[in-house]
Amino acid sequence: MIREERGAGEQTVEERASGRLAGTAIRDEFGLETLDMNMGPQHPAMHGLLRLILQLDGETVVRCDPVMGYLHRSKEKISENRMYPAVVPITDRIDYMNNIAMEYGYCMAVEDLLEAEIPPRADAIRALLNELGRIMSHIPSIGFLLLELGAFTPILYAFRERERIQDMFEAITGARMMFHYIRIGGVKSDLPEGMPERMWEYVESLEERLNPDFIDLIEGNEIFVARTRNVGKITQEKAVEMGLTGPPLRCTGVSYDVRRDYTYGWYKNLDFNVITDEAGDVEASYRVRIGEVRESIRMIKQILEALPEGEVMADLGRRIRPPEGDGFGRAESARGEYAVHVVSDGSDTPYRVHYRTPCTVNMQLLQEIVPGHYLPDIMPIMGLIDPVSGAWDK
Repeated sequence: MIREERGAGEQTVEERASGRLAGTAIRDEFGLETLDMNMGPQHPAMHGLLRLILQLDGETVVRCDPVMGYLHRSKEKISENRMYPAVVPITDRIDYMNNIAMEYGYCMAVEDLLEAEIPPRADAIRALLNELGRIMSHIPSIGFLLLELGAFTPILYAFRERERIQDMFEAITGARMMFHYIRIGGVKSDLPEGMPERMWEYVESLEERLNPDFIDLIEGNEIFVARTRNVGKITQEKAVEMGLTGPPLRCTGVSYDVRRDYTYGWYKNLDFNVITDEAGDVEASYRVRIGEVRESIRMIKQILEALPEGEVMADLGRRIRPPEGDGFGRAESARGEYAVHVVSDGSDTPYRVHYRTPCTVNMQLLQEIVPGHYLPDIMPIMGLIDPVSGAWDK
């Protein structure tokens, strides 16, 4: 969105940008050239280690080039040098705000190689924790968006909710962040005694707190509206063309969700809606995320009401050696479609592992939608994308 009026003889932002690309000098009305500026990689408001090379005409961004690579940790190569079960802790560190989904996708890819049948109770527990993980990611994302706009209270409320969910995860998995809970063939262990009741009480209380602590505090606030409405606006056509997934896609009105469209695990037994919005801006991405929190609560209740009994781990033998071939797993993480491709050569270590994270793809948005906005609009746009540096720079 171009936020400046064009006077006689003035160039539009697009015209100035094209002139820069052609190597000609770009000058504003005072005869001054545009300014090149670095934002990050060590910027106090930046999401992780990201560098943006900006070209500015006053306060207006003419061009934005994201530079990633400052956190590269060779996750794929490390995964190819470990036995199959030992790769799971590596996946925890990809999207460290939504770890369970990362474990889930990898384990499904290996199980595809093995043609393994997962016990129903383990399948249900996986979906249960995946939806709790989605809430544990979405609510802080909303808090961070408001923090970048200058509001401090929502981030405190958001991390209060994350801590409460982490308490339950700690009781279930033994860890607060790097869980290593979903295993090839099932899950590490059954839910502790009384945990289903504890989860039910929590989601019911969260449902009651959503309006006063988040929705009433945020929606309609004139500063929030001014800083998010029509900011970072993207069309359906452009979103599909760029291969976006998750809230950045669904906030344009495209109804696509791996849980429904390529259903997996226990999701085939659940009734849920895919939340969309038509506006395609930062404000719409907030509405999609808060709507998905409500749907996750609804799914958690369905799972708890019909939680099957039985084992939580399939018998796959002491050492996993899948036959030669390709395995594929895809999951709907909090940030969009997460896919894992595993190639087996018949040994106990993968020949090739590739993680397709939504953050890597969604980061394309910066080049497309930042130009034409003011410099302070960059951080709300980052809130629309909601990236995690470990997931774009694995």
